[in-house]
Amino acid sequence: MRRQSLPPPAMPCVLHIFCPAECGCLIAMMPNCEIMGAKSRKFVKKNVTLKNRMDKKSSPMRVDKVDKRVLGPVLMGFFSVAIRPEIGATISQQAAVSFLPTMVFLWFLVLSTPLAALMNRIGRKAMSMIGYAFTIAGLLVPFLAGEGCALGWYFAGFGLLGIGNTALQVAVNPLLATIVPGERMTSYLTVGQIFRNTSLLLLAPIVTALVALTGSWRLLLPIYAGLTVLGGIWLQFTTVAEPERSGHAAGMSDCFRLLRNRAVLLCTLGVACFIAGDVGIGFLSVRLIDNPDSILTTTGFYACRIVGTLVGAWVLVRLSDVKYLSWNMAGALVLCVVLLFVRNEAAIYAAVGLMGFAMACVFATFYAVATKAVPEQANGVAGLMIMAIAAGAVSGPVCGAIIRWTGNPHLGMLFVALCVGYMLWASIKLKIK
Repeated sequence: MRRQSLPPPAMPCVLHIFCPAECGCLIAMMPNCEIMGAKSRKFVKKNVTLKNRMDKKSSPMRVDKVDKRVLGPVLMGFFSVAIRPEIGATISQQAAVSFLPTMVFLWFLVLSTPLAALMNRIGRKAMSMIGYAFTIAGLLVPFLAGEGCALGWYFAGFGLLGIGNTALQVAVNPLLATIVPGERMTSYLTVGQIFRNTSLLLLAPIVTALVALTGSWRLLLPIYAGLTVLGGIWLQFTTVAEPERSGHAAGMSDCFRLLRNRAVLLCTLGVACFIAGDVGIGFLSVRLIDNPDSILTTTGFYACRIVGTLVGAWVLVRLSDVKYLSWNMAGALVLCVVLLFVRNEAAIYAAVGLMGFAMACVFATFYAVATKAVPEQANGVAGLMIMAIAAGAVSGPVCGAIIRWTGNPHLGMLFVALCVGYMLWASIKLKIK
């Protein structure tokens, strides 16, 4: 018997092996190969074709330093993704349409993984531009319909906003991961949250100023449309190096298959609990204090969150992101217990503000840990993370049911405590891993 001593192939190859015993011994030692050919009873010669079947995955890009030229337009995308909840809150207050916020969470659930699959083909920058286009259209549709237009125009505009916001959310996080080193990803994702939270804080003063000057809040729509146009133009004329695009776009099943990875599963559920707890705090904070100024608890929450993101962006360069997450979640769990029993207004304001600080870096940490676990599947991870945002839809109904059942809004913090408890557990598991 004549054999060839060959190493495992690193690239597609064809080998011809003559084996009178037809034992396939050499073939058995060749990993990741497909055997092609047929045996012959008349001849001792067996023709075998071995072809490397190693799955081809685009290797993740290696980034050694932050590309500051691209950082600005990418961070502008984080500002734009907050436009949808701001406009939604304004429309809901003016038109008493409570269904609109829930409608947005539906977009996250339905569109996030299909858009992530599409992004594998067209690229992250192109997906961002699609998000900008839908956002601009969604802002201008109700404005151009005129003052006093039918609610249908708002529903149409908000639907377009939801699509645009989902596309931007899916694209901007992996786009930021493209231009920063992996060890600094959590810190820079936290910086992105600073832009988002700043956008959230600007709503109240802008609306107040517009109503005082013009008697209507509707000029908010073209103002934000103009800012979105500027962000889109800035990104369009900025060259962004992206990973090699896949000829076969991963489908929804491919995205969900990533959940087999333990870190990705823990982080996806962590994002779901974070959003559910975050929305729950916003729902409960204005009900914990029985006076007209209770809305200030929400303002304090987001103000302290900005402080938390600033501190986090500095700390996460020097400390393990998972360790910092576990510390914050331990503190947040203590604050949940405090809000269950405390009735003093000053103490409630302080506890809600500290909750905002503790929750500042949660999304960035879970997203970064999941992306670093499977860097070659960053687009699929983005789809899963954004889909998890749909968990926020359950917070209002659950907290509302608790309040109606017990008559005590403080007991609604049990739901938030459950979400925080999972995040603390997940952070410990990720740290052990």
